[in-house]
Amino acid sequence: MKIRIENKDRHGLVYDISKILLKYNVNIISMEVIKNTTYLETEALTYKDEQKILSELHKLSGIINITSIMIMPHNEKYQQMDIVFNTINEGIIITDKNGNIIYINKIAIKILKIPNDNILGQHISKALPFCKLLLKTLQTGKKYLHHEVYAEEYNNHYMVSSQPLLDENNNLSGGVAVIRDIETVRQIYQKITGQPSTSFKDIIHQSDIMEKLILSAQHYAGSNSTILIRGETGSGKELFARAIHNASPRRDNIFLAINCTAIPDTLLESELFGYEEGTFTGANKGGKLGLFELASGGTLFLDEIGDISSTLQAKLLRVLQEHRVRRIGGNREIPINVRIISATNCNLEQMVQDGLFRQDLYYRLNVIPLYLPPLRERKEDICLLATYLFQSTVNNINTRIKSISPEALEKLTHYDYPGNVRELSNIIERAINVAQGSQITADDIILFNQMQNNTSLNNLNDHSTFNLNEALRRTEKNIIQQAMKKFTSSRKLGAALGLSHTSVIRKMKEYDLSFNKNNN
Repeated sequence: MKIRIENKDRHGLVYDISKILLKYNVNIISMEVIKNTTYLETEALTYKDEQKILSELHKLSGIINITSIMIMPHNEKYQQMDIVFNTINEGIIITDKNGNIIYINKIAIKILKIPNDNILGQHISKALPFCKLLLKTLQTGKKYLHHEVYAEEYNNHYMVSSQPLLDENNNLSGGVAVIRDIETVRQIYQKITGQPSTSFKDIIHQSDIMEKLILSAQHYAGSNSTILIRGETGSGKELFARAIHNASPRRDNIFLAINCTAIPDTLLESELFGYEEGTFTGANKGGKLGLFELASGGTLFLDEIGDISSTLQAKLLRVLQEHRVRRIGGNREIPINVRIISATNCNLEQMVQDGLFRQDLYYRLNVIPLYLPPLRERKEDICLLATYLFQSTVNNINTRIKSISPEALEKLTHYDYPGNVRELSNIIERAINVAQGSQITADDIILFNQMQNNTSLNNLNDHSTFNLNEALRRTEKNIIQQAMKKFTSSRKLGAALGLSHTSVIRKMKEYDLSFNKNNN
C-alpha cells in the first residue's frame, strides 16, 4: 500500500499512524513527512485489511484527505534523476561519505567497461579500484578537475572530475565523479579549436602537374600508411596534409599539426608523448595527454620532421613500429591508432648519408612520398592564385581596390618565388596597401629579385629589389658564425640559437662552417 495523507500540522500524528499499523501487525517500508503531507509505504495488504486501515486513518484528528499513489517521492526523485543522468553523455558515479556506491548511470557503466552493473552498495575501492580520484575527494573534501585515468584492467582511457557532496550543515555526505570517455574529450578539443575543414577543392590550381598531384593524393587518402610530403617552404605542405585527412576515412576524427622546429626538443617530447603526474617540476596534476594519444583515431601532421633530434627520432620510430606510446615518466604503453603525415624541405637522403637522420625512420616515414612542386615550376597557376589571394585579402585591408591590372599579373608570372605561395600572398597584400588608385598596377608589385652588390635594406622603400632567400641565408650564416665565437660545441650552440642539435650540424655543413675554421 502506498498512500499520500493530507493533514493539518499537529504533534503526535506519525505516532498515531504507527499505532494503527501496529494494531494490524503491518510492517512500514518507508514514511516521508513534508509539511501538511505524509507519505506512507507498507508491505502488500489484502483489500479487506487495506480498507480497515484506511477507515481508521480517516478518523484520526487532523486528517484532511487520503489518496493512493503509484510511487513514493524519494523513488520519484530517483527516477527523475536517473532519467536525466542517463540522457547526458557523461558517466556519473555517486557514493555516500563512506565510499559505498549509491548510484551509477548507464554511460558510466559503458565508459568504464564494467562487466555488470550490480555494484550498488559496494565500496568503490572494491567495485572500481581504478576510481582513486573519488576516494581522494572523500578523504580530503576537495574537488579535482579533468584528471586523466588509464584503467589497465580494462585497457580503458577516460577523463574524470570529482567533487564532494555536502549536507545542509556543510558536512561531507558523499562524493560524485563525472567521467568522460577519451573519444569525447577529443571531440570537444576538435570543436573548441575549430579545425579548418580543408578539401582538395581548396587547393587553387589549373596546371597539369598539380592536377596529377591532387589525383594521387586523393588516392593515398584512403590508405592508413604514412605519407612524407616534400617541398620548399611555403609550397602548401600543411594544406595538402589537411586535404588528405579530410578525404580519408578518418575525416570525422581529429587532425593535429605540430611544427617540430618551432618547439625545443625537451618540450616537443612532452607535447608528443605526454607525461605522468609528478614527472618534473611544474607538471600538470594528473599528467598530460600527448598528441599521439589525443590524435588517436585521426591524423597527426609532423611538419619540419627533418629537424628533430636523434633521441626523438628513436622514440618516433618505436611509435611507428609498435603503434604504442609510453609517456615521459610512465611505465605503461598505451595503444594508439593514428595516421602520421610528415613534411620537410630538408634533403633527408643526404642527412641519412651524413648520419643526421636515422635510415630506419626514413623508411618508416617515406612509405608514400609526395613531392609538391615550387610555384616557379607551375607558372600557369600564378595568375589564378594571385586573383584568389587578392579577393580573399582586399576586403580586410582596402575595399576601394577593385582589381589587379593585366600588366601587374604579367609581372607576377615572371618571378621565381623562392618563398612560393606564402611569398606571393605577401606580395599581393603589400600591393593592396601600396596601391593609390582603384586597381593594382605593375608599379605596385614589389618583387625581391637578384640582390645587387650595393643594395641595402633601406632601398626597399625605393622599390629596389633583391633576393630574399639569399639575404636570409647570408644573415643566418652570419648569426651562426658570431655565435660560434662564444659557444664551442654544437649542443651549446643549438641551445643558444633555439635549434635542435641536428639542425645546427646540418646548417654548419650547409654553410661550410666548423669550430676550427671559425676560430682562425
